[in-house]
Amino acid sequence: MGIQQIKNFLVLCDTLNFRKAAEQINIVQPALSRQIQLLENEIGAMLFNRSTGAVTLTEAGIFFQKEAQRILQDLNKIIIRTTQVHNGEAGEVRITHSSSAMNTVVPSFLVKVKHRWPDLKTIAQETSNFQQIEMMLSRKTDIGVAPNIVLPPGVNSKILYTENFVLILPGGHPLSKKKLSDLSVLKTETFILPQLSTGVGYVEAILQICHAFGFEPKVAHESAHSIGVLRLVEAGLGISIEPLSSVRGANMNIKAIELKNLPQKVSMILFWLREREEELSRFIKMF
Repeated sequence: MGIQQIKNFLVLCDTLNFRKAAEQINIVQPALSRQIQLLENEIGAMLFNRSTGAVTLTEAGIFFQKEAQRILQDLNKIIIRTTQVHNGEAGEVRITHSSSAMNTVVPSFLVKVKHRWPDLKTIAQETSNFQQIEMMLSRKTDIGVAPNIVLPPGVNSKILYTENFVLILPGGHPLSKKKLSDLSVLKTETFILPQLSTGVGYVEAILQICHAFGFEPKVAHESAHSIGVLRLVEAGLGISIEPLSSVRGANMNIKAIELKNLPQKVSMILFWLREREEELSRFIKMF
């Protein structure tokens, strides 16, 4: 049976008159009668009582009418939902991001999406640069946001903003009250940084800063998440270098010294698979 055949059946249920139903459907009456007969044969049940005086629904016909109405309503919902998914109005969009991006661009993006497409599910996951690339290439995410990330071929990107690095010290650190111009004084300090393998591009920039002042940082603890780094610094377990945005709103006993005069900067990069650019363009523009 086809969708139009079921629709014609429902028209006959409303009119209970083959001639009127055929006129309403705009087919000849014998054709409608043949359709209903084929429908009954396929189902294996009489749907209508036919007599010279009137046409009435059988008990099986009443049941089939209700179920057919429900099926067509569900089909209509599916069609509408499919169109919404195609237009980005439903379904889901997945975004991976760094800790500092959650302090800047990610919340406003999620708010814009929710306002424009309230039925669209948004999934935001904080993770490392390396994991973001892996998830992007395996299509486990749609859009990524990461600082100073080194991207493979086939991935397009744009810089959302550029900011300075900051030196993060425990609140009572001896250097917290000094103006630092020569960072070589940090060569004896213990550092808290992400793993080089997971912070692709980003950790290299921090190492360049240290190398420019003649030392290799002694890393005692590793964390890919800014909040974890800040908590460890606050506990006095070491110092760190982070993006300026990572300390935004941080109510902690730490000292953040902005490194304004360094050539190394933090570039927050939005990236996506090149082959999906047209599909994702509506979301890319929202950044």
